[in-house]
Amino acid sequence: MDGDEPLEPKVIDSMIEETITEHDVAGATVAYVEGDEIVHAEGYGYADYETGESVDPDETSFMIGSVSKLLVWTAVMQGVEDGTLDLDEPVGTYLDAYEFEGDDEVTLAHLATHSGGYDDRFEGIFVQEHSEIDEWEEKLESEMPPQIWEPGETISYSNHGTVLAGLVVQEAYGKPLESHIEDEIFNPLGMDSATFVQPAPEDRTLSKGHVPVDDGFETRDPTIVGIPPAGSVSATGPDMGAFALAKLQDGAVEHDGENVQILEPASVVEMFDQQATNHPGVQGLGYGYMLSEYRGEQLVMHTGGTEYFHTLFVLFPEHDVGLFVSFNSMAPFDDVLDGFIDERFVPAESSIESDPATADRADEYAGEYRMTTFQTTHEKFLGLAQGTVTASVTDDGVLELTSSAGEKTRWVEVEPGVFEPKTDDDASFGQTSVAIEDGYLYMNAPAPPFERLSWYETAGFQVSLAGAVIVTLLSTIVIWPINAYRHRGWGAMRGYLNRPRLAILGCVALLVAFIGGVALNPPFDMASWVYGFSLWQRLTFVLLYVLAIGAVVTVVSVGIEWQRVFVARDLDAGSTSRYGLVYLTTLVMALLVLLWQAWYWNLFTAAF
Repeated sequence: MDGDEPLEPKVIDSMIEETITEHDVAGATVAYVEGDEIVHAEGYGYADYETGESVDPDETSFMIGSVSKLLVWTAVMQGVEDGTLDLDEPVGTYLDAYEFEGDDEVTLAHLATHSGGYDDRFEGIFVQEHSEIDEWEEKLESEMPPQIWEPGETISYSNHGTVLAGLVVQEAYGKPLESHIEDEIFNPLGMDSATFVQPAPEDRTLSKGHVPVDDGFETRDPTIVGIPPAGSVSATGPDMGAFALAKLQDGAVEHDGENVQILEPASVVEMFDQQATNHPGVQGLGYGYMLSEYRGEQLVMHTGGTEYFHTLFVLFPEHDVGLFVSFNSMAPFDDVLDGFIDERFVPAESSIESDPATADRADEYAGEYRMTTFQTTHEKFLGLAQGTVTASVTDDGVLELTSSAGEKTRWVEVEPGVFEPKTDDDASFGQTSVAIEDGYLYMNAPAPPFERLSWYETAGFQVSLAGAVIVTLLSTIVIWPINAYRHRGWGAMRGYLNRPRLAILGCVALLVAFIGGVALNPPFDMASWVYGFSLWQRLTFVLLYVLAIGAVVTVVSVGIEWQRVFVARDLDAGSTSRYGLVYLTTLVMALLVLLWQAWYWNLFTAAF
């Protein structure tokens, strides 16, 4: 290809089929648009592996996840155009029946750039039953995360922020959001299969979700989005192709022989232009859209993921080109997008030489960084397993970033504190620049800032500390019976168990019960964090509260022992020897450290 002509459909087909094969994907749907037409729309593989039903490009809808947010933001911009909404007006102006923290300061412009200041949370985004979304507005009001930043201060991806904007649209127009978007966007553009409704209407064919197994795939019903404006849209490839054309053609398309204008050109420009960023050295956001300058091309895009579907919607405005891809199994987009860019635009490969002077500033950049979201709930605990990045600088001045999963990328400093990928292999379409300043690491929006951790906050130290504390407390199960037998014999065991030791053993029993509860009702699969903990999981974490009460009793009991020592001025004046008193004190300290860790990771919030 010379980069000036549309791709042949067979080229798109080859890229998708290769991804399906390499990543165990059941099915996919694609729309490729260029100029003023859908060049290619195709379906691949299975819509339902169990029945053998194939993906029909014109009939089979896929859940598009967070790409749904673009429909909400398009509706917001329509409201701005007709004077119903104002981007700079506090959202509380439109919400007489609801109250949200900061609604007298947070504007639609803040929400459109994910800078409303709200913390993030997983729990409640997906639900088990369709009945749970009947009153999603009240659900949003009760589950809205608290504000942890001032509005406009920090970009941090917020599902709930977009849902709040959807509620504003609904209240301002006095009709259900799904009906409003159907009337103002879906119907005018001929997006006949697209819907926010869950479950999808009976006249729509919705793909099943799929999980790969040894002999094929298990089929699953599509995930139910508990706060629908965050990601409940299902649509076909041609539906999303029509939406892409409208955005690429200044808000207008030809439909049924008529020119349909869903947005004014100026509104499209506003949505595509950068409106906010966490740092001038990294990519920011337009209104609703993620921005990226990747391999020499300007991308305006959004991704979407539910439990079984994975979606990419990317526009190349400089070329009037767009690509929509959705898989009904989890799979990466990098190979598809890289292949598309290679074939359609023929970008030049790039590599940057490092500056050895960067090594002199290694202390400013090196360290372990953790994302600054999930500060207020037990989901902070996920930062131990994901959400951290370790930065180091090589002797020749290359910044190396290692993710929690062990993936390493290399970056070269192009100006103080601003880095670009050393080679194309070190970048992805969502991560094309990095900045480090004043103890924070910034990536392309809408990723939140990552904060450099103190030594005691690092994952390695926290895990090691927890292990040492638990071993110390459990040592009582071995040490005290042996000690009692050596000094008094089994018959005198009751006399050996004084109040401090009984208090400690009570706490140890609670700790063992907690560990057992976690083992029997594992809370560490993502489903537990998204759908919410079961009753037994929550009861397990209630034990932490009982353990805290036990710790108070233990501290008092051991404190009385020390009081006796101080009064008598004799280390042997307590009910145990001086060595026993030191051991008791060590156990108390271990218990308090363990409770501090539970508090630090917000594990007490997991019970309720």
